Amino acid sequence: MAMAEVSEEVEKMYESYSKLYFELKEKARIAAENREKILGEIRVRMDAWRNVIKSLLESVNVEYQNILSQVAGSGFVRLVNEDDIESAGLEIYVGFKGSQPIPLNIYSQSGGERSTATMAFLLALQKHIKSPFRAIDEYDVHMDPRNREIIANLLISAVKNEGAQYLAITPNQMFFEGKDVHIITVQNVDGKSLIREVI
Repeated sequence: MAMAEVSEEVEKMYESYSKLYFELKEKARIAAENREKILGEIRVRMDAWRNVIKSLLESVNVEYQNILSQVAGSGFVRLVNEDDIESAGLEIYVGFKGSQPIPLNIYSQSGGERSTATMAFLLALQKHIKSPFRAIDEYDVHMDPRNREIIANLLISAVKNEGAQYLAITPNQMFFEGKDVHIITVQNVDGKSLIREVI
């Protein structure tokens, strides 16, 4: 078969497909460029997010360590999975009575140590979170009396100049002589709730 015998339709089809190929190739190039721009923007935003979080953690760690030192503890908070915002998080480390800080979990620390470490972290973090009202429930469960008193006084000191109100619920008896607090007790007496204002 000679070239002269090629149908005009084949030539038109070739030109049509050739034009379509180059159009698709150009669209693919533009899509690849846009993808790179978007990925670049994501990297910029991730870096900004990471820098803000790390700066916040530096400040939180200073306060966290200060609070822990008052209850014979040491520790730090670190960012984990920082390259994947979907799985990123914070890991709290704590050690008491001279032991090296280890990750806070139900297997390594007692209930009182976990409660103390958690409250130390929340108190350290709260200076960076503005809220007119905060509530915590049974924050001192399992704490020994010394740590309970220290954490309660730190809680009062932390909110004193913030213009925030706290509602702290505890099954334990608390003493706040000379402190600017309002205490209401609710006790179950003979199956009825007995409510009494203490301060």
